[in-house]
Amino acid sequence: MERLSLSLPEDLAVRIRDAALADGATLSAWLVRAAESQLLLRNASQAIAAWEREHGEITDAELAAVERAWRE
Repeated sequence: MERLSLSLPEDLAVRIRDAALADGATLSAWLVRAAESQLLLRNASQAIAAWEREHGEITDAELAAVERAWRE
């Protein structure tokens, strides 16, 4: 495990500590999950952009179809 040092605005640090406490997690575990979530979103965004470069922009109708399928 690599140890990192970082600086955060005080108000953000307080909100992160509060969220970790509310979730029953350590500050480190909470930040790890937050970073993993951000990387997952970044990768998904890159994958969508690559798909759209090859196939064209995703339409509103296609998005609506996906949303309907998720609800089923």
